[in-house]
Amino acid sequence: LNVIGLFDGNTNDYEATNFEALNHIQQILDRMHKPLRKLLFPTHARSSSATSSPTVSFATSLIQHPIDLIISDLFILPPVWEGQKRNIMAYLFVPNNLLAYLGYISASVAKIKSGELGLDFDRLLHKTISVAKGLICNSIRELDKQSLNDLRQQTVPGSNRPIFFVAPLMSDVLNQQQHIPNAVSITKWLDDQYEKANQNPSVIYISFGSWAYLEPVQIKEIVRALKPYPFIWALKANLQTSISPSWIDKERHLLLEWAPQRLILSHPAIRLFISHGGWNSLLEGMSAGKPTLIWPLFGDQIINGERLDYELGMGRCLQNTALTNGHKHVSSDELGRYIKEIFDQETNYVRKAQKVKQMMIRARDNSSQVDIMKIIKIVDDQISVRMKHRSEL
Repeated sequence: LNVIGLFDGNTNDYEATNFEALNHIQQILDRMHKPLRKLLFPTHARSSSATSSPTVSFATSLIQHPIDLIISDLFILPPVWEGQKRNIMAYLFVPNNLLAYLGYISASVAKIKSGELGLDFDRLLHKTISVAKGLICNSIRELDKQSLNDLRQQTVPGSNRPIFFVAPLMSDVLNQQQHIPNAVSITKWLDDQYEKANQNPSVIYISFGSWAYLEPVQIKEIVRALKPYPFIWALKANLQTSISPSWIDKERHLLLEWAPQRLILSHPAIRLFISHGGWNSLLEGMSAGKPTLIWPLFGDQIINGERLDYELGMGRCLQNTALTNGHKHVSSDELGRYIKEIFDQETNYVRKAQKVKQMMIRARDNSSQVDIMKIIKIVDDQISVRMKHRSEL
């Protein structure tokens, strides 16, 4: 199979300070439609010399063969409709777990039934799901078994569609440190912390993803809470200026503008992961088997944090931190209490985190692998139909 990824053309790294910042997503989608249509479905034949430059600017490689399958993010709808016009099969990719999908789509249905205004996107999403052949979910079947059963019992978009679970979607680049910026120096720093702690985990790793914006006063509170511990913090350079150099012990505290998260989480020196609760980050934390403290800000992060806390038991979730709740500031004392509670019951949290890790490994090698092979067979069958049709012409 030749898998080609399409760039979204977004060069901005948005900082979400309130819930309205999520409107940027629609702006990105609007910019994507025309170039994707031009790239994927040209209206006239083009020579390779004429297409080399523009194609590379929009895709990870040249598109030199007919397209047999489109996989588009749940919120990026145009490729599905463009595919339907040209009889190209399309699946929608659910970037989070099925429970989050079920929660969103059920709320969307309720809003439409109530007659709320401004729901054009929701209606279009429902229509697009009905056009798509199925859903590909970035989760594992074992984790979402109950959500799948609940979805099948309802009459909401997607309830009667095939659903494939394909997580964890992680490349082997972790084992190729030459491709990771600063991998050698970061690994050495972690090795040193591991030795200083008599080969015990001691480091807190903290990251709020690429969208979150923390006000200077909140950054200072976090530093006060973390100061007693060795830590790595993935924090944008413009936000690092909020931290006084006197607060940072360079032997025990490492600030990085960008952090190789999987590399860090896989190291035995990591004791605790503090995360915003984005699903991809949680998949990495679960795959590494690390106790996690969730600080949710918006979207599915809230339900992700609650699942990790109450269902999986591998960490805790801070309460009332979502941007929709007035952007509450968390004091150093409150954050410190959460950290202390996790460390006081560390054996229990580690045991449950390792249990989740084993569940992820089993899914990767079994149920998710089966679903991935089913998707490949769908593409193979589509190719066979196309080739047969061509031979009959």
